[in-house]
This record gives sequence, C-alpha cells and structure tokens, in this order.
Amino acid sequence: MMKEQLESLLDKYYEGETSLEEEVQLKDLLKSSEGFEEEKMFFFGLKELRSEAPSKRPVPNEGRNLANWQRYAAVFVAVLSISWLFYREYEEQKEERAYQQVLHALSMIQDNMQKGTSSLKIMDDMKHLNKTNEIFKIEEIKEEQQ
Repeated sequence: MMKEQLESLLDKYYEGETSLEEEVQLKDLLKSSEGFEEEKMFFFGLKELRSEAPSKRPVPNEGRNLANWQRYAAVFVAVLSISWLFYREYEEQKEERAYQQVLHALSMIQDNMQKGTSSLKIMDDMKHLNKTNEIFKIEEIKEEQQ
C-alpha cells in the first residue's frame, strides 16, 4: 500500500498537480521506502546542491567589449588590408615603368630603322642601273687608263 501511494504521489508530482503537503509526504515516503533510487537521487540531490556554496568565478570586466584575440584579429586584418593596398600601388607603378621602358625601346628602334632606311636611299637611287659597269662606270675608267 505504501508503494502504491508513493507511485500515485510521484505521478501527480510529475504532472504538476501536487500540493506542498503532498510533496512533503512524498519525500517522507521516499526516505522510508526501498527502491526508487532515481527518485531519491532527484529529490535529495537537489537538497545537497542547494546547500553547496556557489563557485567563485571572476567577474567579467564590463569596460571591455572585445576579447583580446578579437582585437588582435582586427589589427591583423587592418594591417593586411593596408599592406595589400600598398602592394597593389607598387605593382601598378612597376607596370607603368615597364610600359614606359618598352615605349622608349620601341622609339629607339624606330629611330635606328629610320637611320638605316635613309642610308638605303642611296641604294634606292641606284636600283635603276642594271649593269655593273653602269654602276661603277667601268668603261670610263678603262678609257681613262688607256
């Protein structure tokens, strides 16, 4: 009978329908009965937990919103971004210098080609001459020698 009463009180307790007097009666029945180890641990374990003092935890510093690692990460990202911008600017300047050097080299090649083609102009004037003796005027030289 005590076991049946205990089980009915436990059912009422788990459904949230017990009064304070019934809860006291339930605890008294649990102390005096055998078995129901889980229920004993539940009811009397809470009592032990209430008697323990809370553990001391350090109080968080209210002035600091960010943890140190977040600050380091923010500084790292900022430095990385700035260095990337400087590197991009450096690369663009380097490309501009290379472009200017190529233009200068092409200009020099063009000037030298113009010098070379102007010296070929003399050969262009002689292209209408088909014969060797006309070019070198060999006949005039032979006449002069005789």
